[in-house]
Amino acid sequence: MEENRVYEFVPVEDVKPQGTFVKAICFKPKRATIICLIIGIAFMFWNNMFARFLGIFFIAMSAAVLKMVNDHKVIDIFDKGVMVYGDDENRTACFISYDEIVEWNVSHENGHDTIYFDLGDNIKIYKDSFEADTAFRTLNQYMKEKESGYIRAQKAREIPFSINRAINNIRKRFFK
Repeated sequence: MEENRVYEFVPVEDVKPQGTFVKAICFKPKRATIICLIIGIAFMFWNNMFARFLGIFFIAMSAAVLKMVNDHKVIDIFDKGVMVYGDDENRTACFISYDEIVEWNVSHENGHDTIYFDLGDNIKIYKDSFEADTAFRTLNQYMKEKESGYIRAQKAREIPFSINRAINNIRKRFFK
């Protein structure tokens, strides 16, 4: 009989990740902030007053994000599993191997992105990050078959084709 593993967040020093480090996913959106800063600086060189105001807006928003949003690691992705951090100071974490993950997904709802891991036995881990799309691309390389959209697509392929079901799906999409 397999022993049920308890997922406790322990001090980071006690966590033993397995495999080779692949990517760190942090909370703050670095790439988008830098792109907005570059766009703002580019707008400042135009001789149009509106473009300069727009440039000032982009620069101010980038500076606000860089200054006010606290950055911290959310997850570290390894080739054998994921290290999930428990708090904003990165003092606690737990390592979850890919075999232990039943399903995972990245959702874009309610104005923020969330990385979601379902470990079975009603154990679910949710982590917010503005770099969730990067996490999706990286995790998709290692465990595509456990992504919730992939699982739904596989289940839909198993259902035999029916004209009545197809007509009802068309009605639902076009006549809400």
